[in-house]
Amino acid sequence: MGKKSLLLFLSLIFLNLLFMPSEVLGNPGKKMSETCSTVVCCPGEVSPQVFKLAGPYMRGEEIKEIQSALQALGIYKGGTSGVFDQSLEKAVRAFQRKYGLKSDGVVGLNTRRALAEIFEKKPAYTAAVAVPKGTVRIVIDTDQKTLTVYDDNKVFKKYPVAVGKGETPTPIGQWRIKRKAKNWGTGFGTRWMELEVPWGIYGIHGTNKPWSIGREASHGCIRMFNRHVEELYQWVKVGTPVKIVGEVFPPLYEQRDKVHRGHRGTVVMLVQQGLIAEGYLKPPIDGIFGPATEKALKQLQKDRGFEVTGQVDVDIWPVLGL
Repeated sequence: MGKKSLLLFLSLIFLNLLFMPSEVLGNPGKKMSETCSTVVCCPGEVSPQVFKLAGPYMRGEEIKEIQSALQALGIYKGGTSGVFDQSLEKAVRAFQRKYGLKSDGVVGLNTRRALAEIFEKKPAYTAAVAVPKGTVRIVIDTDQKTLTVYDDNKVFKKYPVAVGKGETPTPIGQWRIKRKAKNWGTGFGTRWMELEVPWGIYGIHGTNKPWSIGREASHGCIRMFNRHVEELYQWVKVGTPVKIVGEVFPPLYEQRDKVHRGHRGTVVMLVQQGLIAEGYLKPPIDGIFGPATEKALKQLQKDRGFEVTGQVDVDIWPVLGL
């Protein structure tokens, strides 16, 4: 093995250890399936980026979140453009001075932690928390940005959450908790509860960006305040049902995007259900628009006298009952 290959090999081992949950590292005998998974739903949360004034300007959704956080604190007066310009740097410096940090205008680890502590601030007094007595189930409303815990059929507790952005939506549907993990660290907060979604990895988790709670901000996961997710974690078991509700697509056919091979998500899952109901596709449903789904759709289009495009468009939605 050459020197470069050896260094690459050792680097990969280090990274695997770095991002492995502390539960597994501290207890090698514990089953991996009970404690962790390869989390990929929110790549920006694994390695938070350092933001600063640079040329060309740094841009992105996370910068927009930081602007919103500083706005909420009354420190930043500009718009949420997602651009790290001179006005944002000035606001970051003002925040750092106010909270006793090095005033360098750079959003690094210490500045992030200080912001998080402000938005994650725990109540001075916390009464003893009641425990659900019956069967626990969860309903997440992506429009209202809430997570509601039910004890049997009664509302037990409601929490504010952050959900997926428009381009990376939270998966609408009926799911179950697949696995749980503690202390992922970095952007996933102190708890992780993975959902059994067939086309990707999504979870309910804590966050190091508590200022995003109540917004459409994630890559599809459901973010909670760490103190809230720790509470919820105690009541949730593997197999706990999770219903996620919200708008899947616009009600008017003309306003919907075309769906075709390569797409995945709730909309594809509904298309597959429609094709099964019409007798053109066989289960299972996985929410992935692959060759079998495309073949079934083309056959439906051919049989019904539509142009054979392999795309779900304005003519096909009503045929599939959508």
